[in-house]
Amino acid sequence: MITIKFVGGAKKSFSTDQQEFDVDDITIENLLELLLEKKPKDTPTLDTNNILIAVNGADSSAMDGKMTRIKNGDLISIIPVIHGG
Repeated sequence: MITIKFVGGAKKSFSTDQQEFDVDDITIENLLELLLEKKPKDTPTLDTNNILIAVNGADSSAMDGKMTRIKNGDLISIIPVIHGG
């Protein structure tokens, strides 16, 4: 089982701050596909191109990006990147 923690605006997309999924040894890319399938239809869109994803507190972009493998017991944090100007 993995735990997904939603931070900031990501909470609005899922109407919760945390979810658990009974999956093991999948990529972040596969996890994002699963999350978008499970996201309530009446909540704001999650822009998967503008988020930081941390695996056990480490930025996945410093690992293998969206190909980073997630294993049983991992804590995944989804953190939206907010742009202004």
